[in-house]
Amino acid sequence: MLKKIKEHISNLGNEPSEKADQEQKEPDLINNACAALLIETALADKVFNEEELASMKQTLNKVYKVDEKDIEELINESKRKVSESTSLYEYTRLINDLCDYEDKIRLISNLWSIAFADQHLDKYEEYLIRKISDLLHVSHKDFIQQKLLVKEAL
Repeated sequence: MLKKIKEHISNLGNEPSEKADQEQKEPDLINNACAALLIETALADKVFNEEELASMKQTLNKVYKVDEKDIEELINESKRKVSESTSLYEYTRLINDLCDYEDKIRLISNLWSIAFADQHLDKYEEYLIRKISDLLHVSHKDFIQQKLLVKEAL
């Protein structure tokens, strides 16, 4: 997953024919980047319980079109990346380059859903979502609004 994202970033200056081929891969790259951020959020508090796992799997499958068989691989890879403290910038740069503001708002909302899945918002989860929100240039107003909308829906 990270390899695909890195390939996209390194190909940003390529020839037009390569760019057209890359445009076909953009939805997968975006989905993988968003999926990685969801997993990072679920793992932020170092407690990965069943509620978070179920919520994350559902979101990855329905919203980001990740196959069920690939979800376990993504989770395991992300657990490894979290322990190696991978930068969020690689994911958020890709999302900033390829997504509009509304897509970013939906991602923030999905991150809040993962954080609230266990009925408890951990300070590390909130910190991570705030950091992602800042990196995605989402306004503080929209960041708070999504948090409240998800919290009220519980």
